[in-house]
Amino acid sequence: MRADTTTMAGKTVLVTGATSGIGLETARGLAGMGALVIVGARDETRGKAAVDMITGAGGKAELQMIDLASFASVRQAAEQLLRKHPVLDVLVNNAGTAVKRHQLTADGQETTWQTNFLSHFLLTRLLLPALKRAPKPRVVNVSSIAHTNARINWDNLGLEGEFKGFPAYAQSKLAQILYTTELARREPAITVTAVHPGAIATNIWRPAPLLIRVILAVVLPSPAKGARPVIRLASAPELEGVSGKYFDRMEERGPATAARSPEDAARLWTLAERATA
Repeated sequence: MRADTTTMAGKTVLVTGATSGIGLETARGLAGMGALVIVGARDETRGKAAVDMITGAGGKAELQMIDLASFASVRQAAEQLLRKHPVLDVLVNNAGTAVKRHQLTADGQETTWQTNFLSHFLLTRLLLPALKRAPKPRVVNVSSIAHTNARINWDNLGLEGEFKGFPAYAQSKLAQILYTTELARREPAITVTAVHPGAIATNIWRPAPLLIRVILAVVLPSPAKGARPVIRLASAPELEGVSGKYFDRMEERGPATAARSPEDAARLWTLAERATA
């Protein structure tokens, strides 16, 4: 961490999925720039380890338990955060999952769809009061280039009866980008961006066969490199007000055609509202 940097001094940041991979490196990087980083974690032991790592290096961090596969957990976390941190400068929606088989959460939603999209949609909406109290709030949605191969299956969002792991993951990442543009439209005072951090060696590949995971760990860049574009979107002064945009690593780019429809973005918002009500 760059403990001598004060770019984010005085700011409060929440990073979901901050116990490993890009999330952990993002949390470390922003703490090194002076921010108080709230480590969003599903596993308490790993969450405490991440907090200890950050504070041990001179940063400021605290743990917030949150399970994105549970709407009740998301609501409880948001309530606790609003009570403890009435002002939130940056929300990094990073946590994600990929699964091999169709499975439902306790809320009756397909796991990938809820974890990667619906719960971040709900969390962001619940934290809007705290974000709006910040002078220059930002929301960064960690998406993926996988969205370019996706479509929204409007009649079967949970892909029941036709589930495959990668299409489900890709659909959730497409949804994140559509949501980014719609949130930016609805909340012009908040800078909202989506980013593909690059193909990175993280735990997202754990459903893959062991041999593939070993190869990927060798050939893919490190999580620290993947965190750089996320950290930049969360902190760079020159990106203030650059909202509703998609970034491919460090460069702003147009997303896939399927991610550019304002009508689809509005339709998805309505469906997400109903699902998380």
